[in-house]
Formats: sequence, structure tokens, C-alpha cells
Amino acid sequence: MSFKDASKVWNVVSAMLQAEQPRARNRARINAVFNGNPPFTEEEARDNKIQTNVNFLEGTRIIHAARQQFTNAFLKPQNYFAVSLDYGPRDKRTQWGNIITKNINRAMKKSSKYINVLESQFAATVLHGIGPVTWLRDRDWCPSARGTEDVLVPSNTYTSMENLTHFAIYTSFTAADLIRMTRGGEVDSGWNMRMVNELLAYMANIEATTMQTNTWNQQYFPEKVEEDFKENTGYWGSDAVPVVRCYDFYFLDTTGDNPTWRRRIVVDQYNSGAWAVNTANEFLYDAGDRSYGSDIYHLMHTQFADGCVVPPFRWHSVRSLGYLLYAVCHLQNRLRCKFTDSVFEQMLWLFRNVADGDMERMEKIDLFHMGVIPEGLSWVPQSERHTVDYTMLSGAMAMHRQIMAESSAAYTQDVNDGTSKELTATEVMARVNNANALMGSMLTRAYTQQTFQYREIARRFCEIDHADCVAFRDKCESEGVDPSVWRHIADWDIQPERVMGSGNKMLEIAQADRLMTIRPLLAPDAQAEVVHMYVEANTDDPLLANRLAPVDNVPVSPAVERATLAWGTLIDGQNVVLATQINRKDYVQQLLTMLGQAIGRIEREQGGMPTMERVLGLANVIQHIQEQIQIIASDPGNAQIVKVYMDGIGQASNYIKGYVQRLQEQAAAQAEAGAAGNGMDAETAAKIQSMIITAQSKAQIAAANAEQKRVQKQVAFEQDQQRKNASTIAEAQRKGAMTRADIAAMDLKTQADILNQ
Repeated sequence: MSFKDASKVWNVVSAMLQAEQPRARNRARINAVFNGNPPFTEEEARDNKIQTNVNFLEGTRIIHAARQQFTNAFLKPQNYFAVSLDYGPRDKRTQWGNIITKNINRAMKKSSKYINVLESQFAATVLHGIGPVTWLRDRDWCPSARGTEDVLVPSNTYTSMENLTHFAIYTSFTAADLIRMTRGGEVDSGWNMRMVNELLAYMANIEATTMQTNTWNQQYFPEKVEEDFKENTGYWGSDAVPVVRCYDFYFLDTTGDNPTWRRRIVVDQYNSGAWAVNTANEFLYDAGDRSYGSDIYHLMHTQFADGCVVPPFRWHSVRSLGYLLYAVCHLQNRLRCKFTDSVFEQMLWLFRNVADGDMERMEKIDLFHMGVIPEGLSWVPQSERHTVDYTMLSGAMAMHRQIMAESSAAYTQDVNDGTSKELTATEVMARVNNANALMGSMLTRAYTQQTFQYREIARRFCEIDHADCVAFRDKCESEGVDPSVWRHIADWDIQPERVMGSGNKMLEIAQADRLMTIRPLLAPDAQAEVVHMYVEANTDDPLLANRLAPVDNVPVSPAVERATLAWGTLIDGQNVVLATQINRKDYVQQLLTMLGQAIGRIEREQGGMPTMERVLGLANVIQHIQEQIQIIASDPGNAQIVKVYMDGIGQASNYIKGYVQRLQEQAAAQAEAGAAGNGMDAETAAKIQSMIITAQSKAQIAAANAEQKRVQKQVAFEQDQQRKNASTIAEAQRKGAMTRADIAAMDLKTQADILNQ
């Protein structure tokens, strides 16, 4: 697909505009209800003598509650998303991911524009079901919020946008905008300067005519026009001056080997505001063959509501919360207005009609000070006045409120049904859990869709020259992140940070309390995170939670402390006895860490040539660690962690073998030279090799025994199941035989009874 002709682009845009008109009218009706417009028009109120014509804003409150769910879900967490890497050295990936997560979220959290973009996007999603944001410039990381009506896409476009080949975005330019983009040292060559100059001159002349000042012919006095704009740039960028309305048109060019998105700008022929300028057959901007991305998510991201029911889901078939509530909210407002009029009518003092000659008596009545009604004037008693059926009225209102509650259940925590029934604690938790299940499903969809936006923002932080992006990359590199990471964005795993309780405060606190009860059973790092979550859930203040219970403030476990104390004994070649209650995983992990640090110091400071005593001590440490791994391997569920430990031990053993070989070579060289040295003799080397081989064999045997026990348990379980199945079948057959015998006996008895008769 390629668009070279401006008139053809406008024809496509015009067709999408025409198809959008019925949808636009429906959106306008929804906006009117939830903006607080009265339910009756002025003509309807006047013709039907309706005195009360107000919007009671029930729907508006529901919409605000739904928006609050999104706000809590996406803006409350400390980070928008977390980054983990599948690139680089394995021992650096976690560290680099944490550094990137911290710095990229810090830049995004400081952007007030991005906060407003998210709020606008989710407001549009709740009200109309479609919340688009766009990146119209490849120099910005932060997208721009767009109204649902500003984005034109063809009919039958799927919500996955897999079949989207072109779309248009409504935009407008003031004179100041056009001057800023088309003047200066680095002007984009895609601008049609002839049309730009004509539009600027036209806007200047229109404004000059309005202000009754001199007009300038752009053809003869272009410098005068330029100076006028320069002199009053603030004014020419305000709402007081005319604007040029345009459509930013994007299409997927499939003529080459790699499809790519390209851009054109055409002036709106219906509402351009510049009738004297011929804009029909030319582009205002033509980017030519410049690529704006190979993926639609490089240009636009959209949040969709989950009101669709007919697959495949289409863009223009999305049904929002505003759509679901429109009719019932409109009817409820009308019903309340009529009910209020009826209440006011009940407060009137009604009199019967009097004869023409007695009209003066009514004018002389002072009901506030007189207790006697003049003769000829009578009240209309209550029994003769019209009375509203309050039972039916309250039932209708309750029905409407129930429909509102059911329609908004996936977005809001609850809508009061008017009964004001006091609930028990169990009923409260049941209702909260039910609401959380619905809202959790809705937020899961929103989180999944938002991941694509976060991925595009991360890509831009890695590639573009925006000041925030350059500062982000410099900060990460200064903290140790390798610059090659920026070229491997495909190896980034981005996950939105989810709020606990799905935005429900009561459920959030309940979950935090439950986690605190099991906190002693968790690992030390998990305990610190649970305390942090508990403080944040009860204060709604992430900064306070960071100060009171920082996640990185992990307490030292007893196993880690025991490992650090045992190191000195083990490195001297002595044995260490452990209690059975110790956390052996933490213990082994700490010893492996210290073993790696010791080998690293030998390599850096001693050139890979330790003393014989140090090699013996390291071999003793390895043997002790493998004994602990043997105990851990007795549980089949630890097979994965045992493999990791064994890999670490294998690497350390290779270093020890290398040290043994070097010491042997050193001893041989010294023996040949006849010099006395502290090298390692063959007997000592054999002892070390034997220690390592024996320990490795024990660990492998333990792992094999654990696997054998697991297989034996599985076989025993399957045999037990077969035995139970056979027993069940035999029991069923026995009961079937007894049933058949009983039926036969009953038949014989029946036949005997018949014969006796």
C-alpha cells in the first residue's frame, strides 16, 4: 500500500469521517449524561411543564469510581514496571535489570505529562471503551493522549490491530506551531513551504481584518508577515487566533521487502479555517520514504474496555462502562426529576374552583395568619388528590440501581443498592472477594495491554536523544550497566508492577495482614518485602514505606551467620558440626559465596599460586559443602537447587585441581634445582584429589538415591491407585450381582403372589 496523491489520502480520511458520524453522535449522548447535562431538553421541559430538570450524577460517580480503580492500579505502585534481562553475563543480569528499573521509573515518575496521559487514557477507556495514545514525533519518549474521536481507523479493524493498514489522527496547528516547525536551521524537508507560507499569510490577514489593522500580501511583503509573527509569538499561539485543522495520516507501506509505516499530513477540507488557500490536492507535509516504525506500537497504543461479547473483537464494536450505564442512568435521572416534581406537588395547597363573583375572596386569604376560610372556598382533601404509588416507584429506582451495580461490577467495588443492610464480617469479606475477582480480571487485561506501551517507552529510552533518555543511559552506565544492553531491547522482559488487592483498600489490608502472619516462615529477603508491603498498605505512602522498611534492608539469617563463623574452622582443615534445625540452603549459599570470593582473591592477588595450607583448607571447605548438599538432595523437591550447587562446586573444584597441578610442578622444579621449597608433594596432592573425588561421589550417590526414592514413591503410588481401582470395580460388580439377585427374588415372589390369588 502506498499513497502518493493528496486527494486520494483525503478521500480515505473523508470516508472514515463519514462512517464515524453515527458513532460520534452516540458518544456525544454518553458524554452529555456523564458530564451532568439535564435529562430533558429545554423544549421537553417547557412543553411537559417539567419543573425539576437536573442530573443527579449517579452515573458520574460510578465513572469516577471506575477511574479510581485504574489510578490505584497504575499510579500507586512505586514503579510503573520492572525490567529483567535475558542478555549479558548471568551474574550481572539481575543487577543490571534492577538499575534499569530504578532509573527508568524515576524519570517517568517525574513526568507530570505522563501522569496526565495515563489518567486521560483510562478516563477514555472507562467512558467510551477506547483509550488511545500516540507518538507523533520520534524524538519524544512520552506519548500524547488522544480523544476517542480524534483517531480514525477503518471499519472492521480488530482490537489486536493485526489488520490495521492505515489510520488518521486529528490535529491542529496555530500560526506559532507552523513557524516553530518550518523556521530555523534544521527544517524538515517534508513540509510544503509554499502551502505553509500561504496559510500563515491567510491567518495574518484574517486576524488583521478582525483587528482592523493593515493587511499584508504575502507575495509582495513576506518579511512583514514574518516580523508580525515574531513580534507576537505568544498571541499567535493562543486560542484567540485561527488554526489550521489537519489530519495526520499514517499507512503501512508494503511495497518493499520490510513493511514500514509512513506519514502524510492533509488539511481538513471540511473545517480547515483557510478557505482562501487551495489545500485540496497537495500535502501539507510529506515524509516521503522515511520510516516511522515497523510496528503499530511504535506509533500508537490503545487500551480497550472488556465489554465486547462477539469475537473476533473489533475496534468499533467495543462496549464501555459508559455504554452499559447510559440508558439506565438517563432513565433514572428522568424518574427522579418526575418524582421530585410529584413531591413538590404534594406540598401545594389546592382549592376548589370558585364562582367568578367569589374570586376576590381568594385574593384576601392570608393563610399564615388566618385560621378561618371564607365562605365559598373549600380545600381539596388528600383522599381526592392524586397519590403516587410509592411502592412501584421505589421498586423502579431499586431496579435501576441494581442494573447499575451489575453493569459496573467489573470496574467498581460496589454500588449501594439502597437497602443499607448491615453486613457481617463474613459477608463483607465474601463481597470483597467477589468484587476483587471481577476487578482483578479487568485489571489483568489492562496490565497486559499496558505492557506494549511500556515496551515502546523503554525502546525510546534506549534509542532517542531526548534529554531524559540521554540522562537515563548515562546514569545506568555510571552504575555499571554495559552500553550494549541498549541495542538488545528484544531481550528485555518488561512486567507491570501490580498493586496488591486490585485497588481495593480493604482487600489490600487483609492480604497484607495474612502475609504478616506467615512472615516468620519466609526467607529473610521475603520477610523484608512483606514488612514493606504491610507499611505501604496501611499508609498509602511508598516513600514512608521505603524509609521505615526498605526492601534492601534484609536481616542476616542465623544460617548465614553460622556459615561465616564456620569458614575459619573449615579453612584450617577442621570439621564443623551443624544442628539439624539450620537452614542448610542459606548455609550452603553463603559458603559458596565465600568460596568464590576466596578463589577470586587468589587469582587477583597471588597470581593463581596459593600455599599448600590454603589449598588443603579450600578442599576441606568443598568437602564440607558437598556433605551438606548430600543432605539437601535427600528431598526430591530440591533437585533443581542441588544442580545449581553442584555446578558451583564443579567450577571451584576445577580451580583447586589447577592449584594442585601448579604446586606439583613447582615442587618438581625446586627438587631438580636442589632447593628447599614449600611445594606440594605427591602424597598431599593425592590426598586432596581423593577428598574432592570422594565428596563428589557422595553427592552424586545422594542425588541418585533421591531420584530412586522419588521413582519408587511414584511406582508405589501408581500400584496403590491400581489396587484401589481394582477394589472399586470388584465392589461394584459384587453390588451389581446382589442387586440382580434381589430383583430376581422379587420377581419370583410377585409370580407366587399372583398364582396364590
